[in-house]
Amino acid sequence: MKKSEILYEPLPIGRIGVKKSTEEVIVAKDFSCFAQMIEEYIGFGAIKIVMPSSAPEIESLTQMPILLRERIKIVDDSEEIETVNRVLFNIRKEFNATLNEETNFLKFPKNTDRKIIENLDQLHSDVKKLALGFNHSIQIGFNKNHSINTIRNIRKLVSNTTSRLTLAQLEGLLNQYTNVEFDSFITPKNDTPRELISIFDKLINDVNYLQYSDSMTQLSLPEKRESALVDLRSFSRSFSSKKYVHTTWDYVTKLLTVWSGIPLPDSKAISTIVKGKELPQLVDLVSAKERALEMWKSSKLTTNPLTRTGEPIDSENIQWLPPLGSMKIRSEGNRPFTIGTVGELKKALEDVEGLFDKKKNKA
Repeated sequence: MKKSEILYEPLPIGRIGVKKSTEEVIVAKDFSCFAQMIEEYIGFGAIKIVMPSSAPEIESLTQMPILLRERIKIVDDSEEIETVNRVLFNIRKEFNATLNEETNFLKFPKNTDRKIIENLDQLHSDVKKLALGFNHSIQIGFNKNHSINTIRNIRKLVSNTTSRLTLAQLEGLLNQYTNVEFDSFITPKNDTPRELISIFDKLINDVNYLQYSDSMTQLSLPEKRESALVDLRSFSRSFSSKKYVHTTWDYVTKLLTVWSGIPLPDSKAISTIVKGKELPQLVDLVSAKERALEMWKSSKLTTNPLTRTGEPIDSENIQWLPPLGSMKIRSEGNRPFTIGTVGELKKALEDVEGLFDKKKNKA
């Protein structure tokens, strides 16, 4: 029986704080929403959360609760990093972009158009996730339509024949996917990370959940998809009898392989990713991240922002503003996100200013 595993993705949240000593406004990225994402991964039947060895989160594994640490699977992603570097070399060259070998971040010439930077960043991220999905047979968070639009935007700007062929074949590969819809269960809304982790651990040892996870992997096989969908609905309903899970229904869309006799794109570049491999399952995590964000807003995690390595951001010397109501995460890559409206920011900063004034008057 094959079990479903899913690639971990960071969920950075924009935060604003005010430095207590100088009243300077601080803007930072907070990664404390990870616990809420566990609930969403459960809905996709995951029994392991896969982290690439290059991910900064690896540094904080020893600080994680043991129940969660045992469910994290580390994979060496050096091969995938090398694949991305090689496959997209000519495309980077057209924009005079270079890749930092230590950080794998792209560096661009001064005054490069911001849209080009965002598209190339997204392309590199997408190709690496596809490579990880192929090589390790895991589900990956992926917005197919957004990725295709990114590829088309870059194709309009490149002239090198090899670059255009590579982009065309990547788009052809993504067009092998179609939507499969089914109902999935989610666990109770809970603002206690340890309880979410405990539920995750109990589910992974539950025979029904293991069968549910197995059915998720069967969806990738056209000849087994119809029966797998029936099983998924049956297993989802069976969770209603579990004391530790209050079953509700949530609409989930998965993007899965459809084999229609059309061969995969074949080139030296793309074959380094797909040769001898099954297409991975793609899951659209946009709505999952939005749900996790809403849970996080009402949790106790908002008072202690964390770096991506799990270290607390200086909360002793910084007064962090609470999450604002209109805060949103807009894209799969989390690049454009909104911290809040002008009115919300103005009021929140005025509240902090009033708090500081009261402390000064007392002193």
